[in-house]
Amino acid sequence: MKRSNIGVRTTLLLSSSAVALAMIAGPAMAQSADNEVSELVVVGYRAQNAQAIEEKREDARVAEYLSADDIGAQPDYNIADALRRLPGVQTQFDEDEGRYVSIRGLNPSYTLGAMDGATLATAERQNRQLNMEAIPSGAVRQVVVAKSRTPDMDGNAIGGTLNLVTRSAFDVSDFYAAGTAMIGTSDSQAVPGEGFNRDTDDGLNYRLDATVSRRFGAEGQFGVLFGVNFMERNRDQERLLPQTVPAGISATPTPVATLGTTDLLWSNYPNTITRYGGILKLEWEPMADLRTALTLAHYKQDDNELRHSQRLRNQTGGNASFVRFNDFPLEKPLTVVQWKANWDLDDNQSLEARASYSEATFLEPSNQIQFNLTGPALAFDLALNGDGVPVASNIDPRAFNPANYALANNTFSPYEDDSDEYVQEFGIDYGFNIGPGDRGWGFGLGAKWREITRDNDRTTWSWTYTGAPLTLDQFDVAHGYTPIYADFNQLFIDFDAFNTFFEQNRASFTGGRNEAVTSDWVFEEQVGALYALARHAGERHSVIFGGRFEDTQTTVERARTEGANVTRVTRDGSYDDFLPSITLTYDLTDRLKLRAAAFQAIGRPNPSQLASGETVNQTTGAISRGNPDLQARKGDSYEASLEYYLPGDQGLFAVGVFRKEIENEIITRLTPGAGPNGEDVTQPVNVTTAEVNGLELNAVVNSLPLPGLLSNFGVSANATFLDGSFDTGGTRGTVDMLQGQSDFLFNLALFYEQGPFRARASYARIGEATTSVSSTDATGASDRIDEATDTVDMQARYTLSNGVELIAEVRNVTDENKVNTTGDGVYRDVSFYGRQFWIGASAKF
Repeated sequence: MKRSNIGVRTTLLLSSSAVALAMIAGPAMAQSADNEVSELVVVGYRAQNAQAIEEKREDARVAEYLSADDIGAQPDYNIADALRRLPGVQTQFDEDEGRYVSIRGLNPSYTLGAMDGATLATAERQNRQLNMEAIPSGAVRQVVVAKSRTPDMDGNAIGGTLNLVTRSAFDVSDFYAAGTAMIGTSDSQAVPGEGFNRDTDDGLNYRLDATVSRRFGAEGQFGVLFGVNFMERNRDQERLLPQTVPAGISATPTPVATLGTTDLLWSNYPNTITRYGGILKLEWEPMADLRTALTLAHYKQDDNELRHSQRLRNQTGGNASFVRFNDFPLEKPLTVVQWKANWDLDDNQSLEARASYSEATFLEPSNQIQFNLTGPALAFDLALNGDGVPVASNIDPRAFNPANYALANNTFSPYEDDSDEYVQEFGIDYGFNIGPGDRGWGFGLGAKWREITRDNDRTTWSWTYTGAPLTLDQFDVAHGYTPIYADFNQLFIDFDAFNTFFEQNRASFTGGRNEAVTSDWVFEEQVGALYALARHAGERHSVIFGGRFEDTQTTVERARTEGANVTRVTRDGSYDDFLPSITLTYDLTDRLKLRAAAFQAIGRPNPSQLASGETVNQTTGAISRGNPDLQARKGDSYEASLEYYLPGDQGLFAVGVFRKEIENEIITRLTPGAGPNGEDVTQPVNVTTAEVNGLELNAVVNSLPLPGLLSNFGVSANATFLDGSFDTGGTRGTVDMLQGQSDFLFNLALFYEQGPFRARASYARIGEATTSVSSTDATGASDRIDEATDTVDMQARYTLSNGVELIAEVRNVTDENKVNTTGDGVYRDVSFYGRQFWIGASAKF
């Protein structure tokens, strides 16, 4: 079920919305000449901090703000990268840059992402985690992280919501243009990487972006904005993954034959990331109180990654040591089309309507070829070094002779995974006396409808060579590369040579394409929502309370496999939720603000949990499947904060506490006799609970109280302490942690501004996080843990007389690596990415 164009229903929805707006506008007059304009240009760290503090202060919710210029004031590659510097926000990294965002210790699937209020599609790995890699940090004017929820906000946000606010031509009075061009390099370039669709090994890195906007018309009532971006980044990842490490390993080298099964895997990735896209925004103000906008945005990330692997394992046959090649030319495009209108009906009433379409794809075609070591099991010694890394020595020389490796099963098996998501959404909101400056009672009403379709397909090919077994010495290439924590030269497959052999001898390969229908499924979700809220505001207080009702209907189409019989089945599911909330603010003094909130929110099941295929064991009758009857997780949140604002919004001291209680958490469990005929069933079920308590501290001081030039220093710092627990659903019971989340986050930035020069140094600590929790091992020795990381980034800027600003950046100054261990402290995954160095210039007009 593939769709590459906007559906008929979406087209009609957008068209009818535009017609409705035209009818509303009627004989509208042009924009009045005295319409106040808020200028976009905010320059300097202090100005950016002051703007974010002012917006946080005026927001009725607990929220954090990040401005466009502040996003660019760090060596950050995308939006997820930039958000890691906010209190209570943790960015989950893919390799060395941000991909997902979690808020207040909860899984990224609990975070809802939107652009100008419209839900963004994501096709990332069968879950709901918003992939933010493709969205560059300069693509938006502002990012708003809302940690509390009011009734007008989507219910699917136990953790919180991210709203990417795009730029507007009406942010400035007439013409605006800005651009940045940078060139850089990485000091991680040791892994050989030239070959198969990768024309160069390493090379320079580039970042370019430009935005131009203009208002025109007799009264400046029309606006157009156009922005483009491009980035190409080359760097290598050096990685060791000890897959199986026997108990009893020590600092003394010991023959693995006496220890048991041992598996050390080196997997090293030369990678080129290309990111590009653009946005076009057309706006019209037919009168002072009515503005409409049509936004078209497309962002794409292409990864061209090669993986060169060598495994040392003391087993034979299919479990023997091997040399392997993979390529991952990933494509991850995101397209957004949105129409929006805001109309102030009079001094007290407002109406907003919007319609949007969003489409995302995760396409992973991969060639994989593996040569296994022939003969007896490989012999080598194993020991732990001083850091807890398993290291091999006294390795049998057979491991480094290509002639000793044969093509696994004499077979070449490429595959392609294609996940597509399509989101259609329409919403309308009416407000009476609920504007920022309104006093007394007011109320709001609104409705939203959204349809999400996720289409997951997998295709495989299997080509078996009918001639004599192929050996690695026919296709190897010598590079003289020594991997980390090793004292040997790694073997490499020349996939270009193998691919040439395959094309020239196609008649000698049997097999072909296989539609892996057991892995193909389609998931559709329709959500209808209604809300009502009441608001009362005075000189010092505001209170917003009300409720939101959401009705959810799901349909899944998946394969049912029983032996050789494969059939397609369709299953429906439904649930509904009423989600109350209350949010209060009170100004104890002109500078001291108290906030409190209580609200309910939900976390919808991941598409794969609902729609994954059904397999029947022909011997036992046991069934393994997804579960379309899953209900959404439900969370109760309580929070309070106290905030002190320095004069002129030039600083902030804040302390906040929160608690989240989550029911209907989902785990995969075997339930005896749960099938239609009493069969055992393994499927995701709503059975467990989780909770998290947190403390957030935040401080910003734009000018330190120091004499002379030292007063030009400023500082910002925040710390988040998390105490979570969840029921594993197994014999281990409840554990005092949240899977995948750190218990401590800390950010510190020291900046300096004097005349045309400014500089900033940022330090970030992400505490230890348990990434995998055993439900049966009470000792925790088999858990997997990400060690704490400490990273430092630096940036310096100098403004020339013509307004051009020179920029220099260093990312990962201290060359921090990433380490994952088991609960007993033995390294199970360690990666090095190196530093990134950039120089360039920016200009604004």
